[in-house]
Amino acid sequence: MASTRTAERGFTLLEVLVCVGVLALAGAASAGAFAAVARQALPGTTRDLALMVGENALARARAAIAYASSPSADGATLLSDRSWGLVPGATDVVAGGELRASAMCGASTPVILQLPIAASYDMSSQRFTVVVTYPRDPCALAPDGSIPAADALTLTLGETLPPSAYPPGQLLTRAVATPARM
Repeated sequence: MASTRTAERGFTLLEVLVCVGVLALAGAASAGAFAAVARQALPGTTRDLALMVGENALARARAAIAYASSPSADGATLLSDRSWGLVPGATDVVAGGELRASAMCGASTPVILQLPIAASYDMSSQRFTVVVTYPRDPCALAPDGSIPAADALTLTLGETLPPSAYPPGQLLTRAVATPARM
């Protein structure tokens, strides 16, 4: 008489434990790989941030050319409410940026980047150039948030701006129609 018990045989406890162990090893290896991919993406994120800052500076320069310029071409005599006006020569400013991927740097708060910007405008050639300095590794920032010289990379954007539609000194008059009555 044949036993029917062998046909209903399942997994032994040892087989289940080996399977769970293999799955745990595969999960740990893939988690490490995902963390490595995320760490490799962080420098690209800082470059993207620097690119956005540089493009913002170019957009501001385009807007400054598109609007009426000051009666004087001298940057020192620009009107105080005309902060958008292009100033011939070099200008150095610092833009701030926040990286929310703070866990990659082991910080509990977002990483604040201070990106130095060197902008220059040559009035004779209408050439506007912006150079943004950003860190290769945002986790290696100095305690004050500045970028160490050994870790600094630069991104340069430049554009020849069209001549202003409103040359300096031109008197602007506009005829404004009377609003229609309801």
